[in-house]
Amino acid sequence: MFKAENNVYRVKTDGFHGELFLPVKDNYPGKVLICFSGSDGKFELSRRLAGVFQSHGLSVLALAYVMEEGLPKQFYHIPVDFLEEAAERLHGMGYEKAGLWGISKGAELALAAGSFLPGLVNAVVAVAPMNTVCQGFTMEKGISIAPGSSWSFHGKEVPYTSYGLEKFPLRHVLWKSIRAGELTMYDLYLPLVQNPDPAAVIQVEKITGPVLLISSKMDTMWPSELAAEQIMKRLQEHNFPYFCQHLSYDYGGHLFVPMDLRLANFFKGDRWKNKKPGREARMDSLMKILDFISQW
Repeated sequence: MFKAENNVYRVKTDGFHGELFLPVKDNYPGKVLICFSGSDGKFELSRRLAGVFQSHGLSVLALAYVMEEGLPKQFYHIPVDFLEEAAERLHGMGYEKAGLWGISKGAELALAAGSFLPGLVNAVVAVAPMNTVCQGFTMEKGISIAPGSSWSFHGKEVPYTSYGLEKFPLRHVLWKSIRAGELTMYDLYLPLVQNPDPAAVIQVEKITGPVLLISSKMDTMWPSELAAEQIMKRLQEHNFPYFCQHLSYDYGGHLFVPMDLRLANFFKGDRWKNKKPGREARMDSLMKILDFISQW
C-alpha cells in the first residue's frame, strides 16, 4: 500500500533513527507498528523484531532511541521527541494508526510516550512493563545511577521515581543473581513499583487507543507482572474507554520476545525444563499481538 522513498532514517536528516520494514502483502492496511528494545539498547534487536512482524504482513518501523549516531549514549534524559518525530512521519506517509511495541525499558518508554502523544500513538503493546518512569542510569564504567529521569520531553525532564540510593548496589545485585542463577534486579525495582512517586506514575489513561500488557510470572529481572497489575488497576479506575488486557504467562523470562533469542537463555524462564514451554509462551504472545493489532 505504501512505498517509502527511503526506508532508512537518521537523526541528522529525519529527527529519529529507524528503518521501515514493508511487507510483501499488507495484511493490516493503514496500520504501522513502531518497535524498540529495552536497556540492552541494541538497534539490531529492534530490526529483528520488525522482521518478525513484517513476515506476518505488518508494516513496522524499527526504532533506536539510544546508543546510535545522534542519540544519547546513556539512559538519562533520553528525549521522547525522537518517537514523536517518527510517529508524525508515519502519519504523514498515510498510515492512519501507529502503535508502539516496547519491551522492558522500552515498555516504560512505550507507555509514557503513549500518554504524552494522544492522537499520534493509537495503541501500545508493553512487554515486561513498568508502571512508573524510573530514575536514569549510565553504563560508562559499570552501572551508575544518574541524577535525574530516564526521559525528557520537549526539553523538560519527565518526573521519575528515585531508587533512593546514591550508588548502584552492584554487590547486592551480583549476590542475588548468583543465588538465583540468573540476572536479577527485582529487589532494586520492587520499591519503585510498590511505592512510586505519584507524579512519576505513568498516566496510561491518557493513551488514545487500546493497551496490551504482557508479562511472565518467571520474570525476575524486575517485577513486571506486579507493574502490569498496577497499570490495569489504574486504567480501570479511570474508566479507560479502550480495550485493555494483561496477558500473564507462567513461563518465559524477562526477554519475552516472539522469536528465538540466545540472550533469553540467561533467564530460568527460558532455560532447561522451561525452555520448551517458555518458547511456546513467547510464540503464543505473537499470535495474541497480531490479533490485537487486527482489532485496534
